[in-house]
Amino acid sequence: METSEQTNKKKTKVGIPRALHFYRYFPFWKKLLEELNVEIVLSPPTNKKIVEEGVTHGFGELCIPVKIYYGHVLRLLRDHPDLYYIFVPRYVAEVKEAYFCPKFLSLPDVIKILPEVPKILNFEVNVKEFPIATSAIELGKELGRTQNQALNAYREAQKYFDEYHQFLRDGAPVNHALRLVERNRPFTLPKKKHTGDIKFLLLGHAYNIFDTFINLDFQKKLRDQGVEVLTIENLPESLFKEPVIINPKGGGLRNYWKHEEEILAAIRYFLKEGRNEIDGVVFLISFACGPDSLISELIKHDMKVVRLPFLEIIMDEHSGEAGLLTRVESFVEMVRRKKKKLALDSKKTTAVKTL
Repeated sequence: METSEQTNKKKTKVGIPRALHFYRYFPFWKKLLEELNVEIVLSPPTNKKIVEEGVTHGFGELCIPVKIYYGHVLRLLRDHPDLYYIFVPRYVAEVKEAYFCPKFLSLPDVIKILPEVPKILNFEVNVKEFPIATSAIELGKELGRTQNQALNAYREAQKYFDEYHQFLRDGAPVNHALRLVERNRPFTLPKKKHTGDIKFLLLGHAYNIFDTFINLDFQKKLRDQGVEVLTIENLPESLFKEPVIINPKGGGLRNYWKHEEEILAAIRYFLKEGRNEIDGVVFLISFACGPDSLISELIKHDMKVVRLPFLEIIMDEHSGEAGLLTRVESFVEMVRRKKKKLALDSKKTTAVKTL
């Protein structure tokens, strides 16, 4: 009888870079691949060496998240030369109305040119052309599994992914949830939930907000100053059902990009019925990200209209901690003073009315 160790040795070893869509889809990928009897190997959390290697191999026009992805792939190849595959999914369209960034669409193709890359294990998501279940079948076929095995794996992965999203909507921080997924632990909320006297909505792509190396542990900086942080992942799913129409009085324009659509949908809620639920908005943007630069101007305009404090932080491989901390501290202090003044003015108004 074979031991579990002997069985594991026969599994196909697949490397997953801890970058880009990892911070959004890893729970789904992990469950899907494990159900297909694959051994998953993750690159370590982003560090200085990974960034330096990625910047060296990435050309100048790339945003820093893509450069970091290169670094993670190279780290996997160096640490695990026995990998049979590198898992590089191609996300084209998750909904029929929008696309992902072109740099993500071409990711499997550009990764092939890196030195000594093993086979690319692709998983294409393009609902404009075919259902995701079809991609799961193709993935299973590449791994030597039957159609039924692949479909069962897909169903289990989607079920687990739904549970993961509900966990986030119940208030779980994404980094905490991802650690539980990685360690095969049940979804349990942290014992200590951070609360502060002010609350910020932290906007940005998951790989900008939850990669604590490249953003210099931005959320911790906010928490250390008494700020409670809310991200898109914690918001109710219902907020993202209706499309965002830009400039409806001028004929209306639909947003073209998937991630930016979610950011605009979140802002739409806090501009209206959720206006009093937060005290400010912070938007983390990668340098050279065209879509984010465009919607940032829209958000900035809307924030002025409703007088909601707004801070834009642009990050790249040269971002310095001292300058970032100064900006954050100044913004937090400004918001805190504004909130105290509004509370004081409200008390004065109430007192006058009672006289």
